[in-house]
Amino acid sequence: MSPLPRRALLGTGLALALPALGRAASTAQKPPAPTPPKARFGAALPLTGAEALQGDEALRGILLAIADVNAAGGVAGQPVAFTSADMSTQASAATAVNGLLTQSHANLLLGSGSSALSYPATAAAELAQTPFIELTAPADGIMTRGFKFLLRTAPTTSMIGGLAAATVQARFAKRKLGLLFNTGATDGAIAAATLTALGKAGQSVALSAGYPTDAAGLYEQVGRMMRAKVEVLLHAAGPDDTLALFQAMRNLNWRPDALLGCGNGYGLRDTQVALGGALNGTFVIAAPFFPGPALAVAKAYETRFAVPPRSAESCTAYVGAKLTFDTLNAAGGDPAKLLAALRQLKLAPGALANGFGAQFDASGQNIASFVTLQIWKDGALVPV
Repeated sequence: MSPLPRRALLGTGLALALPALGRAASTAQKPPAPTPPKARFGAALPLTGAEALQGDEALRGILLAIADVNAAGGVAGQPVAFTSADMSTQASAATAVNGLLTQSHANLLLGSGSSALSYPATAAAELAQTPFIELTAPADGIMTRGFKFLLRTAPTTSMIGGLAAATVQARFAKRKLGLLFNTGATDGAIAAATLTALGKAGQSVALSAGYPTDAAGLYEQVGRMMRAKVEVLLHAAGPDDTLALFQAMRNLNWRPDALLGCGNGYGLRDTQVALGGALNGTFVIAAPFFPGPALAVAKAYETRFAVPPRSAESCTAYVGAKLTFDTLNAAGGDPAKLLAALRQLKLAPGALANGFGAQFDASGQNIASFVTLQIWKDGALVPV
């Protein structure tokens, strides 16, 4: 066999080399995968003003969740980056959100401590196409606007109204029922949901009375309930209204046979401190107040803030925030993947520290959250 000519050898070598060169060029030209931006959380909460206590409780829950997540290694190996902003009024809510986005460079938002403030805050986040995780505000209408960047981990006013109606049916079906409520964003929504649920159950209401958020007192409304001979009173109210009701009942020397508190004023430890034994026997419908699996969170709260937890608001915020951080960590810390990762969750009730699960419906609502029936007994809020 004669050797190949020099030109043939060169051609063969070139033919063999070209595919390798092509592969090398292809490898060299492939751009590196872009690094996702660092997740920066911002929380818009009422830290001053009329709803500052609720906002501060929510903030404390978030801070406890951050501490636990950071102790376990953070999100994608990094400590949680977090900033809070005060939104004391509806007019300042959008400003607070925009400040978090432009000044603190937040790309993931938490809130809100208040339904009235959640409406404008979540609208500002939606306009900026920034994910907003609502941790505590319960008004049904927050989630009915078709927003794409909004999820809520907490219970709804329909859940509160539904349990209120079920409680009346189970315990007080033949008693004369009265409904008293603040017409604000949360308590007005609770009243509407309660009336709807009672109507579906065929339960009549002897007297329903609303009053404005700036009502100076409740003597007139309590007098009407007394004259109507109301036996079971449902009251949807914040802290100030709760105290006003008890003051009016004391001065008019009247109290219904049963009182069912459906607003956030009734689950506050501050309310119990102010009213003392007068609050005993009052039923409360609210998110779980640090049940057994969350006792470690309650202890961490007391260690950090030098007082026991003031309401279930901090526990609810803790659970929602920690779910958010843990889900983001599982998604590699990429902010762009958070909403999709949360929507894919199918955690049954009982999976989270306060008993919640995590399953989001088409509107973005966590349908595995819930409220429970509780009662004030000897200065403690306990499950029924």
